[in-house]
Amino acid sequence: SARLTSSSLQTSVRQQLAHCTTMAPRGSRTTPALVGACTLAVGCKLLTDVSSSAFVLGPQHVLSHARPTNTLQQGKVAASFADATTSNLAGVSVGAMSALGVVVAASRVQARSRVAARVVKGAPSLLQVLEQKQLLSLAEGMKLLSQAESAGLNIQTVEQLGLLKFAEKNKLLSTAENLVTNPQTPILWGIGSLFLGVDALYLATQEQVDFFTWVLIGALGAPALVLAIGALVIFSLTSGTSKLRTFSRLETITTYTPDATGNQFNVTEAFRDATLLQTLEDRGILSFIEENRLLTLAGSLVNKPLTLTQSLGVLSTLEGLRLLSGVESAAADNWGPFNISFAGLVLVPLALALLILNPFGFGLPLALAFAAPGLLLIAVGIGVSAISPPLPNNQ
Repeated sequence: SARLTSSSLQTSVRQQLAHCTTMAPRGSRTTPALVGACTLAVGCKLLTDVSSSAFVLGPQHVLSHARPTNTLQQGKVAASFADATTSNLAGVSVGAMSALGVVVAASRVQARSRVAARVVKGAPSLLQVLEQKQLLSLAEGMKLLSQAESAGLNIQTVEQLGLLKFAEKNKLLSTAENLVTNPQTPILWGIGSLFLGVDALYLATQEQVDFFTWVLIGALGAPALVLAIGALVIFSLTSGTSKLRTFSRLETITTYTPDATGNQFNVTEAFRDATLLQTLEDRGILSFIEENRLLTLAGSLVNKPLTLTQSLGVLSTLEGLRLLSGVESAAADNWGPFNISFAGLVLVPLALALLILNPFGFGLPLALAFAAPGLLLIAVGIGVSAISPPLPNNQ
């Protein structure tokens, strides 16, 4: 039989992709682009197979508008309808896979020259959106952390899979933050989904829809559906949020411009937004955590750290006090770390003076009472300075 069933389609897909992915060395940078190109090749392969199958079947399997007169004709019509349905689904699948392959290949090419995305001026950061929408307490109330550990997703899983380095290298955090917080994203995605969906609907309502048309329907309809769902999710996340704390940083940029009269150095000052997620990528902190296995160390010291964090209510506390956005704002401020440590720099010498003078015989307890918060503030200031945005390169 020349019929191409759904199981044979799946087998062909797996065989072609397995052959293509083994063509590149393990860990090669070209593997994602190769998979994207191979996906297009699989689409062409299935296109040829199903087209040849439809040619061999001939007109006897074309659905007839005439009413069947006996059981044999009814069986033939049912078989022809099943073949047509399989062919249509195959066409839609090929179109969706082709669109996915193009996206993968294009995103890989773009990642080679990707520049860190910046939050739109006046828009809140992703951490501020999470706090204002109370998503941290929602995750804590739904016990997502403990469920993740019960499913085998521990805190060190991201290190073992190399996700931290991958996200940092491809600027995934800052790109996702820019897309989510940009107020134009739901509008643009909705318009794109509308255009693609109208085109797919127009093709699907034609009188004669062949296999090639179903390929186009899949290539247009799948992105339209993804864009529509993404626009609704992003709109629900960002609606009603605003920029409550600033995360701007004053930077001095020296520009060297050679001209006919001589070399000129121009010094200008400008404010630049620097969110905490962008700083983590720019400073290479995610790679540092993965290379030194800090999450694995935390998992070995504490039994089920995610469940413990959930049971202690850490997420809801951070959200209620808005500590994450506060740390983000202090880290972006030029004098933020010093402002935090200043009180500690005053309390520690005062504690030493009390210890030496020993007033009324209570010098030691008074010194400890002043030294403990002073040392804590100094430590916090040092930690905030470690996650401050790096200085820009002079151009």
